Amino acid sequence: MDRMRKCELTEVELRDCVPIVAAVMDAIEVLVIVLDTEGRIVLFNHRCQKASGYSFDEAKGMYLWDLLLPAELEGVRSTFNKLSAGLFPNKHENYWVAKDGSRRLIRWSNTAVLDDSGSVRYIIGTGIDITEFRTDESEFRHTSPA
Repeated sequence: MDRMRKCELTEVELRDCVPIVAAVMDAIEVLVIVLDTEGRIVLFNHRCQKASGYSFDEAKGMYLWDLLLPAELEGVRSTFNKLSAGLFPNKHENYWVAKDGSRRLIRWSNTAVLDDSGSVRYIIGTGIDITEFRTDESEFRHTSPA
Protein backbone atom coordinates (compact mmCIF):
# COMPACT_ATOMS: atom_id res chain seq x y z
CA MET A 1 0.00 0.00 0.00
CA ASP A 2 2.80 2.46 0.88
CA ARG A 3 4.54 1.66 -2.39
CA MET A 4 1.39 2.45 -4.38
CA ARG A 5 0.84 5.70 -2.49
CA LYS A 6 4.46 6.70 -3.07
CA CYS A 7 4.05 6.18 -6.84
CA GLU A 8 0.91 8.32 -6.83
CA LEU A 9 2.75 11.13 -5.07
CA THR A 10 5.57 10.86 -7.56
CA GLU A 11 3.15 11.08 -10.49
CA VAL A 12 1.45 14.13 -8.97
CA GLU A 13 4.79 15.78 -8.32
CA LEU A 14 5.88 15.09 -11.88
CA ARG A 15 2.64 16.51 -13.28
CA ASP A 16 3.15 19.63 -11.17
CA CYS A 17 6.70 20.00 -12.51
CA VAL A 18 5.70 20.02 -16.18
CA PRO A 19 4.43 23.63 -16.29
CA ILE A 20 7.37 24.76 -14.17
CA VAL A 21 9.89 23.15 -16.50
CA ALA A 22 8.07 24.55 -19.55
CA ALA A 23 8.19 28.08 -18.09
CA VAL A 24 11.90 27.77 -17.29
CA MET A 25 12.65 26.43 -20.77
CA ASP A 26 11.04 29.44 -22.39
CA ALA A 27 12.45 31.99 -19.94
CA ILE A 28 16.13 31.07 -20.18
CA GLU A 29 18.36 32.84 -22.66
CA VAL A 30 19.87 29.69 -24.16
CA LEU A 31 18.70 27.38 -26.89
CA VAL A 32 17.45 24.04 -25.57
CA ILE A 33 16.70 21.17 -27.89
CA VAL A 34 15.85 17.58 -26.97
CA LEU A 35 16.23 14.78 -29.50
CA ASP A 36 15.03 11.20 -29.39
CA THR A 37 17.44 8.34 -30.10
CA GLU A 38 16.84 8.68 -33.83
CA GLY A 39 17.67 12.40 -33.94
CA ARG A 40 14.11 13.69 -34.15
CA ILE A 41 13.21 16.90 -32.32
CA VAL A 42 11.13 16.25 -29.19
CA LEU A 43 11.50 19.64 -27.50
CA PHE A 44 12.48 22.97 -29.01
CA ASN A 45 12.31 25.97 -26.69
CA HIS A 46 11.37 29.57 -27.49
CA ARG A 47 15.01 30.59 -28.01
CA CYS A 48 15.41 27.82 -30.63
CA GLN A 49 12.28 29.07 -32.36
CA LYS A 50 13.66 32.61 -32.41
CA ALA A 51 17.10 31.57 -33.73
CA SER A 52 15.73 29.22 -36.38
CA GLY A 53 12.52 30.91 -37.46
CA TYR A 54 10.68 27.59 -37.09
CA SER A 55 7.85 27.10 -34.62
CA PHE A 56 7.88 24.05 -32.38
CA ASP A 57 4.98 22.64 -34.40
CA GLU A 58 7.09 22.88 -37.56
CA ALA A 59 10.18 21.38 -35.90
CA LYS A 60 8.55 18.62 -33.81
CA GLY A 61 9.38 15.17 -35.15
CA MET A 62 11.80 16.48 -37.77
CA TYR A 63 15.35 15.17 -37.90
CA LEU A 64 17.63 17.90 -36.58
CA TRP A 65 20.09 17.60 -39.46
CA ASP A 66 17.37 17.73 -42.13
CA LEU A 67 15.72 20.82 -40.67
CA LEU A 68 18.64 22.97 -39.54
CA LEU A 69 21.98 21.45 -40.50
CA PRO A 70 21.87 20.14 -44.08
CA ALA A 71 25.34 21.52 -44.92
CA GLU A 72 26.94 19.89 -41.88
CA LEU A 73 25.30 16.50 -42.14
CA GLU A 74 28.38 14.31 -41.61
CA GLY A 75 29.72 16.20 -38.59
CA VAL A 76 26.33 16.45 -36.91
CA ARG A 77 25.55 12.78 -37.40
CA SER A 78 29.00 11.85 -36.08
CA THR A 79 28.45 13.95 -32.95
CA PHE A 80 24.94 12.53 -32.52
CA ASN A 81 26.22 8.96 -32.86
CA LYS A 82 28.87 9.58 -30.19
CA LEU A 83 26.24 10.99 -27.84
CA SER A 84 23.91 8.07 -28.55
CA ALA A 85 26.73 5.67 -27.75
CA GLY A 86 27.16 7.29 -24.34
CA LEU A 87 30.15 9.52 -25.14
CA PHE A 88 28.91 12.63 -23.41
CA PRO A 89 29.00 15.40 -22.45
CA ASN A 90 30.55 17.14 -25.42
CA LYS A 91 30.88 20.65 -26.79
CA HIS A 92 31.05 21.90 -30.35
CA GLU A 93 29.95 24.66 -32.71
CA ASN A 94 27.96 24.48 -35.90
CA TYR A 95 25.86 26.66 -38.17
CA TRP A 96 22.11 26.39 -38.22
CA VAL A 97 20.43 27.34 -41.46
CA ALA A 98 17.37 29.31 -40.37
CA LYS A 99 14.02 29.22 -42.12
CA ASP A 100 14.85 32.50 -43.91
CA GLY A 101 18.14 31.02 -45.21
CA SER A 102 20.39 32.93 -42.81
CA ARG A 103 23.14 31.10 -40.97
CA ARG A 104 23.41 31.21 -37.16
CA LEU A 105 26.59 30.04 -35.41
CA ILE A 106 25.65 28.09 -32.29
CA ARG A 107 28.01 26.95 -29.52
CA TRP A 108 26.60 23.71 -28.07
CA SER A 109 27.01 21.75 -24.89
CA ASN A 110 25.38 18.33 -25.14
CA THR A 111 24.50 15.56 -22.76
CA ALA A 112 22.08 12.66 -22.55
CA VAL A 113 19.26 11.36 -20.38
CA LEU A 114 19.58 7.67 -19.61
CA ASP A 115 16.84 5.14 -18.92
CA ASP A 116 16.87 2.75 -15.95
CA SER A 117 19.13 0.31 -17.82
CA GLY A 118 21.73 2.99 -18.58
CA SER A 119 20.84 3.32 -22.27
CA VAL A 120 20.53 6.74 -23.86
CA ARG A 121 16.89 7.83 -23.97
CA TYR A 122 17.23 11.48 -25.06
CA ILE A 123 19.98 13.81 -26.22
CA ILE A 124 19.84 17.30 -24.73
CA GLY A 125 21.62 20.20 -26.38
CA THR A 126 21.95 23.63 -24.83
CA GLY A 127 23.36 26.32 -27.05
CA ILE A 128 24.27 29.96 -27.32
CA ASP A 129 23.87 31.85 -30.58
CA ILE A 130 27.31 33.44 -31.03
CA THR A 131 26.75 34.75 -34.55
CA GLU A 132 26.89 38.43 -33.60
CA PHE A 133 29.80 37.87 -31.23
CA ARG A 134 31.88 36.27 -33.97
CA THR A 135 30.88 38.98 -36.45
CA ASP A 136 31.86 41.72 -33.97
CA GLU A 137 35.10 39.90 -33.15
CA SER A 138 35.97 39.58 -36.84
CA GLU A 139 35.20 43.26 -37.51
CA PHE A 140 37.33 44.25 -34.51
CA ARG A 141 40.31 42.28 -35.83
CA HIS A 142 40.02 43.92 -39.25
CA THR A 143 39.74 47.47 -37.89
CA SER A 144 42.30 47.23 -35.06
CA PRO A 145 45.68 48.87 -35.67
CA ALA A 146 48.35 46.31 -36.36
